Amino acid sequence: MAQDIALRPVVDPALEDAERALLEKSADGLFPATLPLPEEPGLGGRTKADIWTALGVSAVCALLPVTILWALIGVWPGLAVGLAAQAGLIWVGVRFGFEAFVLTVVGVHLLAWLLIVLLGCGTDERQRVARLRHGRYYLAEDFGDDSLRELLGHSPLRRMERAQAAVTAVLQSRVDRDGLLDDIANDVTLPAQQYEIAQRLAELTRLARRVRTAAGDASGSRVEEVLRTQRQALRLSSSALEERVEALERYAENTRAADAAYREWEAVRELEQLGEDMYELVVNTVRDELAVAEIEGLADRSRFQDLHRMLDEAREAGLLATRFADAPADRRSGDSGRA
Repeated sequence: MAQDIALRPVVDPALEDAERALLEKSADGLFPATLPLPEEPGLGGRTKADIWTALGVSAVCALLPVTILWALIGVWPGLAVGLAAQAGLIWVGVRFGFEAFVLTVVGVHLLAWLLIVLLGCGTDERQRVARLRHGRYYLAEDFGDDSLRELLGHSPLRRMERAQAAVTAVLQSRVDRDGLLDDIANDVTLPAQQYEIAQRLAELTRLARRVRTAAGDASGSRVEEVLRTQRQALRLSSSALEERVEALERYAENTRAADAAYREWEAVRELEQLGEDMYELVVNTVRDELAVAEIEGLADRSRFQDLHRMLDEAREAGLLATRFADAPADRRSGDSGRA
């Protein structure tokens, strides 16, 4: 299973967590285990470039501290200290004159340069650990390239990438994070397995390189006979390693399948938990339908009430009209005569 990602440093799991975290961050600044450790530069890893850079930075610190201290010690502390230092320099120039101002700037320049060289340059903690633990971590350079395939029958680098990808897949799986796998065995055993595979592959790479160098351009039956024997030994050991890598890949595939099943189970469980809400929804829907009928009945009754009211008003009007029609004729004529 080819991987498209670059190999990360494979670090001895027996190292302290802090050191292991520094080394696993990236391969920058680390040294291949199969190559000699280069000599550390003099002055604690400080170079001429460091000294000249510190000289320029310290000059700015001395003359215009407000413009640079925020970048060296933090924004707000740097601005506060820079403003105070700038005000102090201006006060010295105003109070004691230009000569005192120049002497102060030169003194601050030298002091700042010394502090930057001593504290800000040289080997940092990660580089110190990289040198101290050289040989207890492996980089891509330790596993050769495809040119060793003829001797080993495979690319050691590709095999290491496959092993690391399988271990990563298990340790980053949902089922492992949620404690559904044996997390103690995974956190301890899998990094140890990965490191042992790295050791074996690095050793195979080293021996294959030596065989290739020793054989060189030589030819002949005796050379071919010895080379064939050594190639068989290398491939025998390589086949045993392939079985370990394939076992890790099977574990990773099973973990991916378990992750998929776990996600499915979570979805089913969530849907089942929604069942009660769905039941309530149906019940409420029935209630809503009954309520609709009741509301329509109320509306009908309301319309009947309006009809009753209008009928009553008509009856009252009719009664008034009837009473007027039934009034005595003489009363009505008398009323007319008076009119």
